[in-house]
Amino acid sequence: MKVRKWLAAAVIVVCFVNTGCKGSMELNELHIVHSIAIDEGENEAIRLTAEIARLTTGGQQPKGMQERTFFLSTEGRSLFEAARLMRSKSDRTLLWGHTSAIIFSADLAKRGIDKQLEDIRRLRQFRNSTLVYIKEGSAYDALKVSMPNVSISSQALLGLSEGGNTTALTHKTTFIDVYQELINQYKDISIPSIEIVSDQVDKKLQLLQTKGLFAFKGDRLVGFLGVKETKGFLRASGHMNGSSEVVGCGPKQEMLTFENINNRSVTHAHVDQQLKAVVKIEIYADLNLTSVQCTDTKIDPEEVADWEKSLNESITHEIDRFIQFSKKNKVDMLGIGEMIHRKQPKYWRKMKDNWEEYYPEVKFDVQVHTRIDHTNFTS
Repeated sequence: MKVRKWLAAAVIVVCFVNTGCKGSMELNELHIVHSIAIDEGENEAIRLTAEIARLTTGGQQPKGMQERTFFLSTEGRSLFEAARLMRSKSDRTLLWGHTSAIIFSADLAKRGIDKQLEDIRRLRQFRNSTLVYIKEGSAYDALKVSMPNVSISSQALLGLSEGGNTTALTHKTTFIDVYQELINQYKDISIPSIEIVSDQVDKKLQLLQTKGLFAFKGDRLVGFLGVKETKGFLRASGHMNGSSEVVGCGPKQEMLTFENINNRSVTHAHVDQQLKAVVKIEIYADLNLTSVQCTDTKIDPEEVADWEKSLNESITHEIDRFIQFSKKNKVDMLGIGEMIHRKQPKYWRKMKDNWEEYYPEVKFDVQVHTRIDHTNFTS
């Protein structure tokens, strides 16, 4: 019986291998889309630009791909229509299943991205794991930047996303993350920023950089979180994967540098009979001392306690800056409303229709507890 099952499985695998990519189509009949830029077009149209890998047959090049890519661009009354019209500019079938990055222009995002997200879901084979970014100015300009040692922009965007998580300068966000939050409405969404910067050594060399987050109210972009606000949000939401913190030391204000190795956030929301909401955020952070600029620094329990106190104040300040931003723009990025809904549904029914007005009046109590685990790497 087991032999028959193995034979059946082997036959199925052979059938899949022999059928090739996308049914019976060959590589020279396909254009593989790797990233897309979505901008405003003429007369409120949508302008779609696709970055496409140049493919060759196996006989010409082993990997079937040349070193560079090319772009196709078209406009339509909707994103779906633009994607369909793009086929008229291509001599091959467009394969959207390998798209790994989407860049929206900020101007378009201010109008709303809900319709564009729905259209993306209608494009055949589109991946839920596709990364999403927002860019000030033209989104297409980001695809035209040549990153060092990278032939496809989507590869660079993937690497920058991972780097943003490590440095806490941004937060990796996928298509399914954005879509689910818009459907569930548990909290207001944020999408990483992508920008073009000049290299610090060679000013003529342009590079892509991810730093900061764009905040949305529903599907509309309403504001931008800078570095400190972003770090505060990541701390408070429990998404801090890595960062560095600095504390001043010595008479010349040299710096001590600490590496964040663990971060845990605990948030509780409570509403009283007058519908006044109080939110308590407790942060537990473990850090290592990694760099000491002060030559006369003495490392002892008393000094470490002072460093922890300074770190508590610094992290609290970052979280307070994020809270101020969220109140000013009336964006509930932590999902406070959903917490009230789950724990106090009776009060939430009275508040939900006017939550935008209640949220800026929420009282936040932030308590940070840092612990410096290792200092023996320095002397």
